[in-house]
Parts: sequence; C-alpha cells; structure tokens
Amino acid sequence: MVPPLDAATGLLPLGRHHVTLDAVRARYVDDPEFAASTTRQEIWDDFEDATTVFRRIVPTAYVWIAGSFVTNKLDPDDLDLIYWCEDRLVDAVSHPGDKLTLQMFATNRVRPTTGYRLDTRYGRWHVDPAAGYGSTPEHQQYAYVRGYWDDFWHRRRSGAKADPPVREDALPRAGYLEVMLDGVNVI
Repeated sequence: MVPPLDAATGLLPLGRHHVTLDAVRARYVDDPEFAASTTRQEIWDDFEDATTVFRRIVPTAYVWIAGSFVTNKLDPDDLDLIYWCEDRLVDAVSHPGDKLTLQMFATNRVRPTTGYRLDTRYGRWHVDPAAGYGSTPEHQQYAYVRGYWDDFWHRRRSGAKADPPVREDALPRAGYLEVMLDGVNVI
C-alpha cells in the first residue's frame, strides 16, 4: 500500500516505500483525486511501455519512482525513475541495438528520443557477498550510485526550477517508492 501523502506538503513521508505496480497505479492514476488530470494516464502508459522494453533487454530487480508524479500535483510533467539491474546481466547484453537502448535509458535520453514523459536512469546493482569484509571498485561504485539517488530523491526544491539551490533543498523532506519487478532472487 502506498503511504498517505503529508497533508501539509503533498509529499510522501520520508523513506523508501515498498509497493506494487498495481498500488502505484491505483493511487496515482486511478484514484478519484486525480480524475481531472490531463497527464497522469499518459505518463503511466509511457512508464509501462518503457518498462516492458527495458525488461526485455535485461532482467530488472526493481525500480525506484520519485518526483512530482508521486505527489499531490494534479498534472505532473513526467515520472522520475531508476531501474536497478545486476551489473553482470547488464554486461552480458551483446546486441548493439539493445546496448544503444540501455545507453538511452542511462543518460536520460528516453524523452527526447521517444517522447515518453519519463526521466530515466538505471543503476548497476553489484552483488558482493564479501562487501562487509572488504571492498571492490565495483561495489564502491554501486554503493556510491545507490547512495546518490537515495539522497537525491529525499530532497525537494524549495523554489522554482530556475532558482539557485539553497541549503533547504539538500535536506531530506520527501520519500520515494520501490517496486520489485523481476526481484532479487530470480536473477
């Protein structure tokens, strides 16, 4: 179940909230609160299409969803997401077209290329059973990227997009969603 939004801010409570795709759709697309939205259904359809394409290329453990789509904003502009895939499976992708598609997702080129209203990235999940006993460059990179996005999606801008950032913009003020797709035990 998607946690209720904070009544004062319209944001998810702090934290990473584990939910299902059906719960996200029910709360942010089908909920009567958003019946008058002119963007949510299109954005969700774009998300479903893009997710299908991405998962055909590489098994995807889970996706984090954030941004204005998971707020009380009636007409968000897009949906912000990062897919998490095991690095060895990403490295095994060999078809040149699939590699280009992954690059498009990694560099946030999905919207300019396809028109899908998505802000996309993917993270290389590095499974390292010895991570608590030592560190490898691969695990350090994974931990850095994961920490970066976790920190980034807990933030909310205090002013307009064009305004220069201020200290308050760096403080954790909102949560985001995590949806298991292919899961962590099957890949």
